[in-house]
Amino acid sequence: MQNQYFRQRDNLPKSPRIILSRKSAIEQLSPRNGILKKIGLRGDIMNQLVRLTLVRHGETIWNREMRLQGSQDIPLSEIGLAQAEAVAKRLSAEQFHALYSSHLQRAHKTAETIASRSQVPHHVAEDLRERHFGEVEGLTREEILRHYPEFWNGDHTYDVAGVESFVALRDRAHQAIDKIADHHLGEHVVIVSHGGTINAFLNAFLNAISAGLHGSGVNKLGNTSITRVFREADGSWQIIEIGCTAHLDG
Repeated sequence: MQNQYFRQRDNLPKSPRIILSRKSAIEQLSPRNGILKKIGLRGDIMNQLVRLTLVRHGETIWNREMRLQGSQDIPLSEIGLAQAEAVAKRLSAEQFHALYSSHLQRAHKTAETIASRSQVPHHVAEDLRERHFGEVEGLTREEILRHYPEFWNGDHTYDVAGVESFVALRDRAHQAIDKIADHHLGEHVVIVSHGGTINAFLNAFLNAISAGLHGSGVNKLGNTSITRVFREADGSWQIIEIGCTAHLDG
């Protein structure tokens, strides 16, 4: 019953795990098993590393209705609140030093729920917000296809009033997350953001890391899914896993 409660229809992925790294040992790593120590790096280098846990916000009614939210400030649904509790419970078993979220209430409330269990400071960073989709916000996929048939085609470089370009989103997301990492060298930070924003951040480096194996880096991320990355001392990023929703399995 709990499993059915969390997984509405088929709109959540089956907890894919993608590991990309220069060392095969990382394939066996878990954040709970001391990831940075197992890579075998010196302590002075480890102090320059930053581990990030990226969490998508819980479900909203608009998610369930498949309406494009973008910059609209939509609250969590009852299911979304339960999902936030589930991811908070999971993360409470881990040690992390700070928590960030966007100002939009679906991400902010998810982060507050995590903070209530983990007793870490919660900071708001507006640049973690979702992509602005202009006049198509609030429309369902069917409505968008009917009124803006070009919207879902190609690389989304369509001419729709008010839409933030993907390049602008990608640069904003990468700069915001890099700035957070700069303030937390040697630490583990949880960031609660949005599917489009997290995907755009991954897009900035995933294709290069995987030699094209994972394409553009755009993946479907379920509500409260967990994506793990870390930044090395030279500023490069490594991906541990993408889109894990095991905490919703009951």
